Amino acid sequence: MKNPIIFVFLFCLIFYSFTPVKNRELSFIGKPVAKTVLQVVVKTPDSGIKYDIVWSISDAKNGKWEELPGIHSREIVLLTSYSGKYLKCTMTPQLKSGNKSEPVSIVTETPVLFKGNPNTEWFKNAGLGVMLHFLKDVYAKDGGSKEYNDVVNGFDVELFAQNCKEAGAGFVMFALGQNDGYYCSPNAAYDSIVGVPPGQLCSTRDLPADLFRALNKRGIKMMFYLPGNPPIRNELVDKKFQYTFGKDTPTSQFTQACWESVIREWSLRYGKKLSGWWFDGMYRGGIIETRSDMSLEHNISTHTLAAKAGNFNSLVTYNYGVNKIQSNSPYDDYSAGEEGKIVQVPQNRWVVDGVQWFLFTYLGKSWSKDGKRFETPELEQWAEKVFAKGGVICFDVHADKGGAILPDHISQSRAVRKIFEKVAGGK
Repeated sequence: MKNPIIFVFLFCLIFYSFTPVKNRELSFIGKPVAKTVLQVVVKTPDSGIKYDIVWSISDAKNGKWEELPGIHSREIVLLTSYSGKYLKCTMTPQLKSGNKSEPVSIVTETPVLFKGNPNTEWFKNAGLGVMLHFLKDVYAKDGGSKEYNDVVNGFDVELFAQNCKEAGAGFVMFALGQNDGYYCSPNAAYDSIVGVPPGQLCSTRDLPADLFRALNKRGIKMMFYLPGNPPIRNELVDKKFQYTFGKDTPTSQFTQACWESVIREWSLRYGKKLSGWWFDGMYRGGIIETRSDMSLEHNISTHTLAAKAGNFNSLVTYNYGVNKIQSNSPYDDYSAGEEGKIVQVPQNRWVVDGVQWFLFTYLGKSWSKDGKRFETPELEQWAEKVFAKGGVICFDVHADKGGAILPDHISQSRAVRKIFEKVAGGK
């Protein structure tokens, strides 16, 4: 070869493309702390090589290793059950020839530590949040795409955010959508799966992006409400997602893979601006059990990692329905806490290890409705007991199309906020 520079370049290209991965160094991003995400990276560029990935667990660094089923990504959510144990990630490259090179492994320097749940500190310190069911079924029930987009475009994020501030909310849970198949944020994955153009089911306006900015100015964090399954009252969507119409049921692997791609796109778009997810419809009796089947490629781990793709520190919970406050999955960061009454109070901050006690109820006649069903002193007395034990509360409130929250709901939330400040100030 006449040009030595070109020769050296080609040699390096071939070397880095085919060098066995054992000669490349693996490293961890993150610390082995329960309830956080640990990620493995290859320091040397891998030229697009794909890997078979296996995670294993052991009581000792040189002990017997047991494979963790269903976890085949570079990221792993560290469950509390891993506490006191070492983790190993083994990566085997799939070469272009179709053969596999020798695997390489990396082991955590220390066992997984248990520190409660570091990601929930801000949540506990926020104490109180408000939620809005911003749904087509609520604001444009009898309309189509045009009417829905008109509502989304007309929502005043500054007004809503200021009302949230007046209500004393430390966080806002905002519904991206629910069962009608319409969403207040663009999503290319969703449009592609359903086969519709942008703006037909997902709004043309990126409402969450605008709302993030308005809330951030006021020091308020934001979380998303979203069903854990595709919408069940849109026949076209259910057909394309191969899901059941009219009823929540266990998802197939096809359905789950599609829904994870939708969730992942939103998570990556909003990144660290998004602080958490509340997944509805993950009921017992088949749904949560199927999702928790780690023999399946798409499972509760892949769902959780899709939700945390843009922010490893974001919170996740899977709703079990109205019941005693509990945890529905080892992947929960907080209890879903759906409740129609204000009776339950925590014994302490944690429902189980690493799962923050949280209760979610409505101030109006029902979810998303106006009206006033509680007397303020009743709310105050109950909330004081909850906050004294480290619990977190969220109130579903009613707002009009323009984003103005019902004055009664603002005043009642504000009264509860004052109780939180009194309790927090006395500790």
